[in-house]
Amino acid sequence: MATAYPLPDLAKVKQMLGLLFDGLDVKAGKKFDIVPPSGSWIGLYVCDDGSPVAACAVDALLAANAGAALSMLPPAVAKDAAKAKELTDVMVANLQEIMNICSRLVMTDSSRHLKLDKVYPAKAMPPQLMQLLGAVQGRVDFELNVPKYGVGTLAVLSS
Repeated sequence: MATAYPLPDLAKVKQMLGLLFDGLDVKAGKKFDIVPPSGSWIGLYVCDDGSPVAACAVDALLAANAGAALSMLPPAVAKDAAKAKELTDVMVANLQEIMNICSRLVMTDSSRHLKLDKVYPAKAMPPQLMQLLGAVQGRVDFELNVPKYGVGTLAVLSS
């Protein structure tokens, strides 16, 4: 079934996020579980009336690696955060910026407008996000390798 917000391909992910991470490698990824114990983080996107319509999720590895890389925190800090499944405040702020940019992954010139509502840790998902995750029409997962930091997975989900 077609989604209201089209899912991106490898080229679009590399183009958008490659602007943030020079030398970013993107390939098809394996689906990961977006559940509270996973340590994953989810950006919730809403349309103009506030209804949830899409999400981007990152596993604990990508959350830590991308969150650290954006401020050039040491790779060891990212590794420790991923292992503990706990991000520093700086990593969370950086992840919010990354998720804001990810809104462009599910928008085209012909799709309806959407915006980032908020970024949530999987362990604190609100009911509207859980409902969206249970009702998505499309999902695509990508493996991203952030140079000097490591590999993690990004999932893009659309209604």
